[in-house]
Amino acid sequence: MNPIANNVVLALSFFICISFFPLLNAMPDITPTCEKTKHKDLCIGSFQESYLGRYLPENANPKLLASIIIKIVVNNASDVSRNLKTTVLEGPVPLTPEVRAKYGICDQEVVSAMKELDKVRTSMEMSNRISEKLNMQAAITNVENCVKELTQVEAQLPDKKQFDEVIVLKEMLENVDDIIKTLG
Repeated sequence: MNPIANNVVLALSFFICISFFPLLNAMPDITPTCEKTKHKDLCIGSFQESYLGRYLPENANPKLLASIIIKIVVNNASDVSRNLKTTVLEGPVPLTPEVRAKYGICDQEVVSAMKELDKVRTSMEMSNRISEKLNMQAAITNVENCVKELTQVEAQLPDKKQFDEVIVLKEMLENVDDIIKTLG
């Protein structure tokens, strides 16, 4: 090939690649889905901040969006559990036996909620609405139990950050529940 033809092919290839660039960065509009939740700003924000939302087609169906949001919440729950363990239970701040026990129970509840969320996703894939609802309610109950445990010793908590993280996790679970209810 002559040099002019090579340059034309190279330029054409470059422009074809550039034309697909917006598609690579396209993100589905989560707003209509999140509008149906109690904590819509948290729903939108957590989806947009997560790398998981970046690899979906713009026209992703609500069931796929719900599945991705569940993954985001599971990742958040994992972070909460890790923070409870490393910052509090294994951290340098001495805790009373009562506070240590409450944090331990809370961590167990968060881990149980993550397992229930995995069951929710499996139930969604199998279109088992009854199991989906039961597992979703179990996940919410687990995190509510965690909140109750920490509330009992709130004045003694060395750092409110973990308590706030658990509250956000509870709100994220309520959002997932709201989204799942819309799937019909």
